[in-house]
Amino acid sequence: NDTRAKTHHQQLDLARHPSKAKATHAQLRAKDRPLANDFVSDAEFDAMLLAWFGNASRVLLPGHTFYVWGGYANLANYPPALSASGLYFAQAIIWDKQHPVLTRKDFMGAHEQAFYGWKEGAAHRFFGPPNVPDLWQVKKVNPQSMIHLTEKPVELAERAITYSSLPGENVLDLFGGSGSTLVGAERTGRTAYLMELDPLYCDVIVQRYEALSGAKAERIAAEV
Repeated sequence: NDTRAKTHHQQLDLARHPSKAKATHAQLRAKDRPLANDFVSDAEFDAMLLAWFGNASRVLLPGHTFYVWGGYANLANYPPALSASGLYFAQAIIWDKQHPVLTRKDFMGAHEQAFYGWKEGAAHRFFGPPNVPDLWQVKKVNPQSMIHLTEKPVELAERAITYSSLPGENVLDLFGGSGSTLVGAERTGRTAYLMELDPLYCDVIVQRYEALSGAKAERIAAEV
């Protein structure tokens, strides 16, 4: 695979190309693994967006909100797929990571965007304080303590959850990753539903939940 031929979405992926993924420890850590679906064709990526946003729209109540993290390159492909899924893109929230990320570009990456909006069909709900800024200054997770290649600080999840839901309500994250959304939901009294393709990251999420809650996770057999 030649990553130079990849366009809009892959150009600024944080994930390493599979051929360049190298563990720095004797045993492969979760964060050393390349992420599934990072290196696909434009057509495959666009189809994944429609499936992703379509699934979110299927279970999201009208007027309830979504946050989708991405880079500036996603300004070209996220909004059309959101609109096609009945999701209204209202604005972008800028995450100031407080510490630049090393890249091969002229300027180091110091921010990321959350595409924020709600499902069409009803007035949206917002429970944040008055005049909350669209610039969130939250220090990124220290690279030495990261357990996922694109791990988000729990504070980001907590802000989104408290601004857009009430205690006792449900939160959905279709890319579970390191489980930050689950941790944020647990801390704020919400119920989180996560999906994760990689079994290793599923184990990471379970271990993180058990460490936080003190409870033992229950494995439920899949229904056939």
